[in-house]
Amino acid sequence: MAKYSVSRISDFLEAFEGREIHVGVDVHKLSYHVAVRREDGACETWVAPAKPYDLVLALLELGQPIAQVTYESGPTGFGLCRAMEEAGIDCCVVAPSKVPRAVVAGSKTDRLDCIKLADYAAKGMLKGIAVPTPAEEGERSLIRRRSQIVDNIRRAKLRIKSLLLYVGVEEPPGLSQWSGQAVGRLSTLQIEPAAKLTLDSLLRELSWQKVELKEIEATLSMIMVKRHEEAMKRLRTVPGVGPTVATTFLLEVFRPERFQCHEQVVSYLGLAPTVRQSGERSSRGRLVPVGQKRLRSLLVESAWIWQAKVPKIKERYNQLVAKTGVPQKAIAAIARLLAIVLWRLSLSGRCYQSS
Repeated sequence: MAKYSVSRISDFLEAFEGREIHVGVDVHKLSYHVAVRREDGACETWVAPAKPYDLVLALLELGQPIAQVTYESGPTGFGLCRAMEEAGIDCCVVAPSKVPRAVVAGSKTDRLDCIKLADYAAKGMLKGIAVPTPAEEGERSLIRRRSQIVDNIRRAKLRIKSLLLYVGVEEPPGLSQWSGQAVGRLSTLQIEPAAKLTLDSLLRELSWQKVELKEIEATLSMIMVKRHEEAMKRLRTVPGVGPTVATTFLLEVFRPERFQCHEQVVSYLGLAPTVRQSGERSSRGRLVPVGQKRLRSLLVESAWIWQAKVPKIKERYNQLVAKTGVPQKAIAAIARLLAIVLWRLSLSGRCYQSS
C-alpha cells in the first residue's frame, strides 16, 4: 500500500481508534480491491497489488483490531486466507453462491463488491467455507485431474465415432465396448489419406490419455494407502463402493467430521434434486442419474456412520465385549449389518431421484 493510502485510511479510522474493523477484499489475479468498514458503517477503499503478504502488512500498519477479513473463493485459491491466518488475522472465505444478491440488478464494480463483503460480514450475514490444507488441496487437484482425463478419453472416443460417421465408414465390430481388437481394427481401415491421418492422430491421443489415466490412478492409490488407508477400508465395506468412488469421496469432501449430519454432506455434494418454488421438481439442475443415486446416498450415509461416529462405536464395542465376552470382530460385523439395514429403512423415506 502506498504511504498516502496508509495516511488516508489512518485519518479515516482516527475517531474509532481501538475499535474493531471489518475488511472486505475483492480478489483478482493482478489486484485486490480492499474496503475497511468502521463500526458506524462507513467504508474507505483502496486498490492494492495482488500480493497476500503485502496486504497483511498494510492491514497491520493500520494499528486497528481486525474482526475479520472476508473475500469470495475463486481461481486465486486460498493463499490470501493462509497468509492472514499466519499473521493471526481471522479470515473468512465465502462461496460466491452464498453471498446475498439484490433482487433488482444495480451497479456492480470491484469497489462496490468489496464494500458489500465488509458490510455483510459485519452484520453476520456470511458463512465461510472450509479451507483445505495445502496437502488436501494437492490431493483434490489430483482426483480432479483424473476426472479431466476420463472426460478427455470420452471426448476422444466420440470424435473417432464422429469422424467415421462423417466419412461414411462403418464402425468395426466391438467398437461400442471399445475392446482392444476393435481399436486395433480402426488403424487398418481403408479411408482417404487425409482422413486416415486425422484418425491416427485421434488414436494416438486416446492411447496417451489411457496411459496417463493409469499413472494418475497408480499415484492416487499410493497416496490413499499412505494417508487414508483406514478410511478407505471402512468405505470399501459398503456394497458397491470401489476404490474410485471411495477416493473421490475422501478427497473431495475432506474432513467429513465437520458436517453435523449426512443431509449436509448430501447438499455439499449436490445430490439433492433441484426443486421449483411450486414444489415440482425441475427438469434441469444437478440431478444425479438414477443408477448412481442409490450408491452415492449409501456412500454418504455409511461415511457419516464410519467416519464421524467411530469413537462412539469403538467405546460401545469395548463395553459389549467386557459384558458379554463376545469377540469384538463379531460385534463389529453385527453393527455393520445393522447400519446397512437402518440405512435401507431410512432410504425408503427419502426421494433423491427425479420424476
